[in-house]
Amino acid sequence: MGLNIRTSLVVAGLLSSLGLPAAAVSVTSIDLDGLNLGATIVGPVGPTVDTTLTNTSGEGVGDLISSVSCPSGFTVCAPPNNPAGTIYTYRHQVTPGVDFPNDAPFPSPSTILPLTDVGTFRLNFSAEGFNGVAGYSFSDAANALNDGVEITTTQNNDGSIAWDLSDGSGWDTNESITFFWQTTQPPSGPGGSYGIANASQIGTAQGPLPIPVSLKL
Repeated sequence: MGLNIRTSLVVAGLLSSLGLPAAAVSVTSIDLDGLNLGATIVGPVGPTVDTTLTNTSGEGVGDLISSVSCPSGFTVCAPPNNPAGTIYTYRHQVTPGVDFPNDAPFPSPSTILPLTDVGTFRLNFSAEGFNGVAGYSFSDAANALNDGVEITTTQNNDGSIAWDLSDGSGWDTNESITFFWQTTQPPSGPGGSYGIANASQIGTAQGPLPIPVSLKL
């Protein structure tokens, strides 16, 4: 099923306005539900980073809860002490149109707008050290989306990763989907920009940003 043409063009235009290229390479989507992960990194605000997806006017249009985990067998995930080549799984629970309590110092906007027909979730930065493994929770998607709507995982020429719905309808307010991707790079802090979009709105929020491959851990 192809993306609704009008939605596709508008979303492409919105992403273009942010300087984000449209060209992408397909990545086979893996079911997050089947992964056996180890301990989660505990940062300054705890094991998760809870933020609000906001539009250009500062209004809330969704909620983002992110975390980074070590592989199965790790009872503690502390990157400075981990062996070289450790794979880190970045997870992002995205819920359009609501705002759960945020971690300090992330402010909660006074206005939260409903958001319907969300067509994409993406990283607005290069996925440094990406090992080619990414996907989402298939059970979340089954609960949130209309029958026949699929999610395609892609990596753009700039290294960012995007998850696009095959139809520009069906992912609406208060419906959570958790996405994930893996990398050899641990997070440097909540400096990464993540975004969602429908045909008329873009919402962005901060989340974990991987350390560049060029830097020593």
